[in-house]
Amino acid sequence: MRLQKNKNIIKRKRNLISKNSKNDKNSFGKYFIKSLYVFAALIIIFAAGYSGYKSYDYFFLNKKVFKLKKIEIIGKNITGKEKNKIISQSGLFKNENLININLKKLSRLAASNRWVKNVTVYRKFPDAIVIVIKKRKIFAMVVYKNNLYYVSKTGYIIGKAGVLSGYGYPVITGLNTDDSGVYFKKLKKALSFLRISSHSILSELTGEIHVEKDNGIALYTRKGLCIKFGIGGYKNKLKTLKKLFLEINAIHIKYKNYINLEYKNEAVIKVNKGSRVLPAGYKAEHVSGAIFK
Repeated sequence: MRLQKNKNIIKRKRNLISKNSKNDKNSFGKYFIKSLYVFAALIIIFAAGYSGYKSYDYFFLNKKVFKLKKIEIIGKNITGKEKNKIISQSGLFKNENLININLKKLSRLAASNRWVKNVTVYRKFPDAIVIVIKKRKIFAMVVYKNNLYYVSKTGYIIGKAGVLSGYGYPVITGLNTDDSGVYFKKLKKALSFLRISSHSILSELTGEIHVEKDNGIALYTRKGLCIKFGIGGYKNKLKTLKKLFLEINAIHIKYKNYINLEYKNEAVIKVNKGSRVLPAGYKAEHVSGAIFK
């Protein structure tokens, strides 16, 4: 009986081993087939990628398409000379591949001109580069070491003044100093006054802004009239000046080319000797000469 039981146990173990062996063979076969599928898929993906890269390399990197034919420069008041300067500084050349152009580098090169405030660059397919320029506006001119330079509202030195852009801007003087900190402090003060006065009766009359030794402001009109504004309170002083001009026109007074507005709410002028001060609406009636003394 024991012998028979042992034989049955051995037989069952053999059957179990045989089943496990078959299962292992089946699992290996399935794994092998899956591996083949994955390998084949990888080969296809690699082939497609390589083919795509070669096509990209052929058509784009090797300059087969999208060749640079023209450079468009857009912006207000840009002269032909300025456009040519930007193109020469850009480093671009005809038939260059558009895809290879570094737009950031191109923007930096275009902005290297001091009169360029903002620049935007983009590709215009199939064959152009567009450079959009916003120029700095000339607000005034400054005297530095006996030369005239254009300056923006914020005090940015744009460049040397010349015939091309003209000389019809207010000139700021009295800045000469070896201390750059003092120089720009005075320049800032003069520009601040000029911004305020540009909305006043003097908007079209200003010829020169002079920063005096005490940091007061003196203005000279294009006709040679000197107006001393002193330090501070410029908005109120400009209002006083407007009232003064109205009074001068109303009473037909003749005065020397000098007005002092350094004192608060007061205007001092020097009347020409013998000038007749007449009331508004004066006609031809006789007035005693004593009033002119």
